[in-house]
Amino acid sequence: MTESAGGTAASPRGRRLPAGGLAGIAFIAALAVWPLFKYQAGPPAELRLRYEKVSWPQTGGVTFQREGHGPQSMPLTAEALSQVLGDGVPEGMQEVRIPLPRRSVSAEVVLTDMSERRVSQVTWVGMRAPLLFGQPPPLTFEQRVDEGGVATVTVPRLLPGFWALDVADPGMVLGTWFVLWLLLEARFGTGTAAAFARSRAGWAKYALPLALAWGFLWALYFPGLIGFDPLLQWDQVVKREFLNWHPPFHTWWLWLIAGPFDSMAAVSGLQVLLFAALMGKVLEELGHWKAPGWARWAVVAWAALSPALGTNVIAVWKDAPFTLMCLWVVLIVLRAERTGVFTVKDAARLGLCIACISLLRHNGPLLAFPLLVSALWRYRGTRQRGTLAIVGVGLTLLVRGPVYIAAGVKPSPPLLTQVLSIHRLGTAAHYADSLPPEDVRTLTSLMPLEDWRRLYDCEAVGRLIWPGSPLFEHPERLEGRALELAGVVGRFAKSHPDAVFDQWVCVTRYLWALDSRLYIGPFDPSGNAVDRNFFGWKTHSWFPKLNWEYTQMLLKASIGERWQRVSMWQPAPSLYLLLAALGVVLWRQRSIGVLLAMQCALTNTAAWLVLSPNPDLRFQFPAMLFAPLALALVLAPRLVKAQARREPGAQAQVDVAAARGQDTAA
Repeated sequence: MTESAGGTAASPRGRRLPAGGLAGIAFIAALAVWPLFKYQAGPPAELRLRYEKVSWPQTGGVTFQREGHGPQSMPLTAEALSQVLGDGVPEGMQEVRIPLPRRSVSAEVVLTDMSERRVSQVTWVGMRAPLLFGQPPPLTFEQRVDEGGVATVTVPRLLPGFWALDVADPGMVLGTWFVLWLLLEARFGTGTAAAFARSRAGWAKYALPLALAWGFLWALYFPGLIGFDPLLQWDQVVKREFLNWHPPFHTWWLWLIAGPFDSMAAVSGLQVLLFAALMGKVLEELGHWKAPGWARWAVVAWAALSPALGTNVIAVWKDAPFTLMCLWVVLIVLRAERTGVFTVKDAARLGLCIACISLLRHNGPLLAFPLLVSALWRYRGTRQRGTLAIVGVGLTLLVRGPVYIAAGVKPSPPLLTQVLSIHRLGTAAHYADSLPPEDVRTLTSLMPLEDWRRLYDCEAVGRLIWPGSPLFEHPERLEGRALELAGVVGRFAKSHPDAVFDQWVCVTRYLWALDSRLYIGPFDPSGNAVDRNFFGWKTHSWFPKLNWEYTQMLLKASIGERWQRVSMWQPAPSLYLLLAALGVVLWRQRSIGVLLAMQCALTNTAAWLVLSPNPDLRFQFPAMLFAPLALALVLAPRLVKAQARREPGAQAQVDVAAARGQDTAA
């Protein structure tokens, strides 16, 4: 090794660049790829023409020109000419919405059967992400209508163009810059930033491919999977009226993240990053458990390629953050079991997870309470136990008490609290001839027996409580009758146990059977993954052709050959693999701690075996996500210190004892 003039040893790897220089190089590289992202990534923009509403079908066409290209013409589709429910158009007006390439500079639209109507407004709206500085002003246009009622609207200049910045632009530039900067720091840097980058290298290598795979699905179904429940929750956000039909805690989660952007894409996009990061951390922890590298990468491949996992990651319903909290529990507990140390910070984190699990779903307490009790039993230390109980229980009571009162949260309606009784009463209605007269009167007071029999479905309660049902139109019939309905169900169960058992088998079949009906999400054959709504939200895929093809594959697999349903959608295989893997892990590790790490998935399944109202895939998201992790943990050797004390400083005590033993032997 040579020495410099100052007498200090030179680095064997040569001169390194300062942190500022590496950050600058990364930023220049991010800006260099930004134009390609701006022009090529994302769905097309929409040219919108507004005029007085017509009551007859129309046809038309558009001719547009892109930068550096000649004019192109195409007919208007039925979707472009049809009115969208809740699209924000004033009463008595309608809009034609024409998707065009974002680099279009001019357009001419022809509309037939306009009669005496005239286009009153033309706008150019980007669909990739909300603009940073509001929507652009209306465009200047010319129009003429001939004697046959054919209108020609000419838009000489489509603005804004390249410099109309949307949320995706800084997200892409800053995200690309940050990743490139950390990569450069990890390879060439020195100092704090380099140390930070190298310390994250263990989990980031797993998180990055997951973020790319799930991020692609996010772009494919932009702004994400949005079912009926989050749409109702967003309606509460808009009206500032919160009802405990859906957990208000999750409603506020949506409000906090989506509110600044007025787009659910922020929620689904953040979930992609959080799930990828947490999965990367858990896989890094499995590396400390000495699980083989190929097994960890197999988990990455499983999670990245599984449609059931990917679509649930980008779905904005409450089961996604709920499962995220369960995954965090896995990380906390596995680390504590490996090190034999459970600190106060660990207790606070686990308490936060317990509180969120309890608040994110109505049946969350059924998972949170066993987790709290088992953690208090497993991990000792007065401060740790006190912190765990105060954070877990205290936060739950704080939110459900003072916070709910301050926000004016209305209590859950009887249609929700009595949903399980209603479903079982549907079964009883088919045996009305053998029921006591007073029970028949109770049933008919809610709705006629023929309606009970017509709407009843043993696999799902939805038809009994949603629009079209007398109970939906007259929910007041359920007020104050919870005990009465429970009594009818109890007497029916006593006199007809076989019927009640058959109904239970039917409604829980999707949990344990390889062949069952299953709701996988709000997928439409057209490629749309957003339920019909009053906000005008729909899927604006960044890759429309791939979106359609992938959706066809998903839908065909959900109703196709049995092997397709089992391999891609049915949650039962994941559940059985999880149970088998945990059995082997318990036998190999000789420690109950691993079961504590995965117990959220088990208690979640147990809860749905008792409370399931519908065959929804999302209910089993934890079991499907934990199954590959448990299989990788099977291959880990037995921990030498798996039975170490779980108190702060315990590891130091073990090391001191070992040192004393060595001195004695010497």
